[in-house]
Amino acid sequence: MLLQLLCLVFLVPALLCCAYYLFLAAVELLVCQERELPRRNATHTFAILIPAHNEETALPAALHACADLDYPADKFKTYVVADNCTDHTAAVAAAAGAVVLERRDEKHPGKGLALAWALPHVLADRPDAVVVLDADCRLDQHALRAFDERLSAGDAVLQANYVAVNPEDSAISYAIAVGNQLENDLFYSPKSRLGLAVLLRGTGMVFRRDVLERHPWQAYSVTEDTEYTLELLRAGTRVRFLPQVRVVSDFPAHAEQLRVQRQRWAAGNLRFGKTWALSLIGEAVAARRGDLFDLGWTLLVLSRPLVLAEALAALVLAVLCVWIEPDALSAALLATGLAVILLQGLYLMLGIVRLGVNSRRLLLLAGSGIAFGRLLTATLRGLCERGRPAWTRTPRPLEQASR
Repeated sequence: MLLQLLCLVFLVPALLCCAYYLFLAAVELLVCQERELPRRNATHTFAILIPAHNEETALPAALHACADLDYPADKFKTYVVADNCTDHTAAVAAAAGAVVLERRDEKHPGKGLALAWALPHVLADRPDAVVVLDADCRLDQHALRAFDERLSAGDAVLQANYVAVNPEDSAISYAIAVGNQLENDLFYSPKSRLGLAVLLRGTGMVFRRDVLERHPWQAYSVTEDTEYTLELLRAGTRVRFLPQVRVVSDFPAHAEQLRVQRQRWAAGNLRFGKTWALSLIGEAVAARRGDLFDLGWTLLVLSRPLVLAEALAALVLAVLCVWIEPDALSAALLATGLAVILLQGLYLMLGIVRLGVNSRRLLLLAGSGIAFGRLLTATLRGLCERGRPAWTRTPRPLEQASR
């Protein structure tokens, strides 16, 4: 009986997570696509803010994409925060025509602190909205047009579709790209349609000026985007996800890149979720706020590798139950565990199909089991780290290749 109870402890959350994923996927697949808003004259002015720490190699592509945006040149300006740089980031930014803001505070590094320092300087120029973009990312050419339309329609905070540009580099980049496709297409897109909680993703974020003035940036942790989302949603300001606007970047393709990024993500986001998820759900029940309840639940189900690992653990326990205590309950646990794994497999296949299939990707899919193992290992290591997680820059592809 004790083993069966332990199996239930793993199986029930895995079943609830699976049902949530599939419900959102069904919404996205069955509901008609939103019609694009008609093009109109550019009405909003934008500041594109790029925090950069030693990004002289990646930054030129991001600035070139900004210069090529389909939007009147007098209605947007690009700012680069050269944050504690020891390379030529500031010179590269200045040569590309960006406004350079140099920050020197080696005792307090990190993107969140760089944004908090830079935003008052940017807002002093009175842009209508601020776009936050990572230094290794490129915006779609039509991005500002789409942002302008949504701001004119009444939205105050937007999140662009964060897309991998290199899914075919390795089994690691392919596995991450599939997971990212699930997160974009079958998670945040339907959640946005339903008015549910959408988390900011650190890059491709858009904020109307009055939002930043009411809620000054005070998110300094390695999970600054999630931390700031929490502040906004608790204040009743929702985030709209824009699937039609992409911000593209190279995703980790090598083990060291994966280790640095995922351990930082796990040490930050998963701990943040563990700290806030249940308290948000309790707060939501007391205040009768469905948006806060969904935010708390979202923090619990955010890591798909951990949810799948939990489902596999439940299945193993169910097999042990049938072997040690062969009764009707054990049989039901095994049947439910198998169903959860099959449904998780179906969900994964949706991500694979939505990303696109070709011979190269099928070959990478064959090796994705090892990549998944690396993902899970890096996540668990980050989750088990003690102390406050420190900001660590992910190695860039060019740097990795030069080693």
